[in-house]
Amino acid sequence: TGVAVAGAVALFRAVGPKRARFIAQVIAAVVGATLLIGLQVGAILLYGNLSRFAVLQSSAVMARAPDAESLLWLPARAVLGDAPAVALLLAAGIIFLAMAIRRYAPQFGGFAIAAAGLAEHGEARGGRRRRFRRLGTMQALRVKEWMLLKRDPWLLSQTLMQILYLLPPALLLWRDMGTEAKAHVILAPVLVMAFGQLAGGLAWLAISGEDAPDLVATAPLPRNALLRAKNEAVLLVICAVAAPLVAGLAFVSVGGALATALGIALASASAITIQLWFRTTATRSQFRRRQMASKTATFAEAFASIFWAGASGFAAAGSLFAAPFAVLALVTLAVAWGLRPCP
Repeated sequence: TGVAVAGAVALFRAVGPKRARFIAQVIAAVVGATLLIGLQVGAILLYGNLSRFAVLQSSAVMARAPDAESLLWLPARAVLGDAPAVALLLAAGIIFLAMAIRRYAPQFGGFAIAAAGLAEHGEARGGRRRRFRRLGTMQALRVKEWMLLKRDPWLLSQTLMQILYLLPPALLLWRDMGTEAKAHVILAPVLVMAFGQLAGGLAWLAISGEDAPDLVATAPLPRNALLRAKNEAVLLVICAVAAPLVAGLAFVSVGGALATALGIALASASAITIQLWFRTTATRSQFRRRQMASKTATFAEAFASIFWAGASGFAAAGSLFAAPFAVLALVTLAVAWGLRPCP
């Protein structure tokens, strides 16, 4: 905790309150996932499985580990019940935390005010004036959704983390299929699955995570038009992110790129549709717990993405097995439609 306080204060002073909060949030989200994914990647490359313990217990790691008497093992010995190690670790931690509190506690009042936004407002007054642009109602709603994503990039980083967790399965698939497997056959299902999940997360933010539903409802548009504007904003983000990847895949296989693009479109549309059927009223801060709101929506979204990913992979390989997977995806949507709470 003392190290975290010192690091946060140093970051606050270096880049300011707004950037410090964003960097700290992203680091907190990425560090743990990177360690987990790194261990899984190492296990796949060395042993062909997802076991992290296979890497940690390997002879290569053991040979490079510190000696048993090294102080680096002090926390491990404390966890195992070594009384002197526990006492030393607690004493060092308490002393360091007390020093951090004594050093930084008097400054926390100013930091709290700046973090609340007062500092940014003061800087914004001195900035350049932005020219007012006249927008149509639908375009203004789309721009609003993009501005919300831009202003709160931590939520977008949480959604993009789902893509990182697909890297180990993709690597395992590549290893199982052999190093001579065509790249587009492996990348197609991974990209479709990733963008299906990304579309579901963004759709939840736009539809269920609306922080000002009463204000948006006053727009001079029918309710269906409001939802369409939100869906268009989500789909345009998906297109912007997926287009470079699909274009790069086209250099390997035009057919594989077309199958991937179609799969991404279908998986994204399915995820958005499921979010529409199971929409709830929530705040954007509840994004991490959005899966708890409806288990049916969570499973339907996941299975639809999996089936569209399978269909895209077989289509990229030129196999007729793509048809059964597409049928299963449609069946999943039909079941979700039948179980939807709002007709």
